[in-house]
Amino acid sequence: MALRTRADSRCGRVAIILLSMLAGAALTFALLSGYAPVATMQPAHAQAGMAADRTFVTIASQAKPAVVSIIARSVSQAARLEMPEELRRFFGDPFFRRFGPQMPDGGQGAPHMQSRQALGSGWIYSEDGYIVTNSHVVKGATDIRVKLYDRPDDDREYRATVVGDDPRTELALLKIDAGRKLPTLPVGDSSALEVGEWVMAIGSPFQLEQTVTVGVVSAKGRMLDGPDQPFRMGDIIQTDASINPGNSGGPLVNTRGEVVGVNVAILSPGQAGNIGIGFAIAADTVKQIVPTLQTNGYVHRGWLGVAIRDLNDNLRQAYNAPEGGVLIEQITPDGPAGRSDLQAEDVVTSVDGQPVKDTWALQKAIAGHRPGEKVALGIIRDGKPLQVEVTLGETPAQYAGVEPPGETEAPKADTVLGLSLAPITPEVAQAHGLAAGSGVYVQSVAPDSNAWERGIRPGDVIIKVNRTEVKSVEDVTSAVAAAKQAGEGFVVVRVQRTGPDGRSQVVTLDIALT
Repeated sequence: MALRTRADSRCGRVAIILLSMLAGAALTFALLSGYAPVATMQPAHAQAGMAADRTFVTIASQAKPAVVSIIARSVSQAARLEMPEELRRFFGDPFFRRFGPQMPDGGQGAPHMQSRQALGSGWIYSEDGYIVTNSHVVKGATDIRVKLYDRPDDDREYRATVVGDDPRTELALLKIDAGRKLPTLPVGDSSALEVGEWVMAIGSPFQLEQTVTVGVVSAKGRMLDGPDQPFRMGDIIQTDASINPGNSGGPLVNTRGEVVGVNVAILSPGQAGNIGIGFAIAADTVKQIVPTLQTNGYVHRGWLGVAIRDLNDNLRQAYNAPEGGVLIEQITPDGPAGRSDLQAEDVVTSVDGQPVKDTWALQKAIAGHRPGEKVALGIIRDGKPLQVEVTLGETPAQYAGVEPPGETEAPKADTVLGLSLAPITPEVAQAHGLAAGSGVYVQSVAPDSNAWERGIRPGDVIIKVNRTEVKSVEDVTSAVAAAKQAGEGFVVVRVQRTGPDGRSQVVTLDIALT
């Protein structure tokens, strides 16, 4: 019995050894065959992270072809170019910066430079070439070009026209003719956007085209305004997705690839770049404004013609308005309110029965009506509730954030190569530091001309066209006419210009005649 037990024990040990060898062989085969053992599978949280990564990859690959870069050029007669003042004062606070367009030279120019180039972003709204961007990206531009990314072999810059502009909401609509159907981005529902939701910003920060950054919605319903502005921007989305100068006008998209915002500003105290606080115009504003720009080119808003302010606790008590409202501080005599029964120190509590608790709510309610429409204002006067009817007027240009007609028109160019030329008289020579009697002075350049394309700028001096030395405007005209008559496709223009260091240099340019 004891012998049999020891034998059985030896057999058991042999069996265990054989089974171990078989298990090892099976494991080796599985590894060599590419089969992962159960023990090496990823944890659940790692798998979730991998899934999120793939979501971002999918969003980027689908959205990027519909995001564009915008190059806005303008001619300036200023002796020194600086970042436009409105970019610094837009929010009335040095902490706030509108971050596009980005100027390659940092906004500073040499004393004799007369042109400006800026880079921003945008996104394709419709397949026939309508593009949404920020108003300040194209403000004052005389030549706007768009770079597309739907085809890897397309490196052209497409000329764009401004279809509509609404500085009050910081939205502008451009149009290009690409000769093909373009990929678009759908506009989502920003009212359904939740704080903490993932979003992706796409654009050209610091001229780095097609840059993608990811973050979350940090807050909703932000207000951006300042003492120098007659209006404020509301319903603004705050995000920590990294956005920087050059992102301006680019889309903020959700995880479904829908545009939920249009990037417009950053909070950057004392710094040049992002610190994790950026702002975007809500997509619901895009839905309201862009179709109007597409149809009319301009948003017609109702105007009340009053100066207003919010009520603090003391003012609510003093004017017997415990539920809030807006104090009428002053009435424009010849405005719509001045032609109604509304009075200074009235407290507006409602518009057409809808409660009004602050100045933004009143501005939004009035702007939502068209000029000529009547609105019923619920007010408190001398502590008593009343109702006043006002027929709204058209918001004046200065209150809409637009320039009065005619102030932003580009100078008209001569017919010679799209250039407006002047002889270098002693007065011109003294004013611009030129040598009198040699060459002709370029006063302005048509932004859609071949001369602009090849680099001729205001302030240049044309000293030679082909083999003809230039001493008058007629010399340029005659040389160009002779080249056309001879069937030549271009002329060679020798240009003298003063560089940033004050030194004179000569540049040779070929200008197409067609």
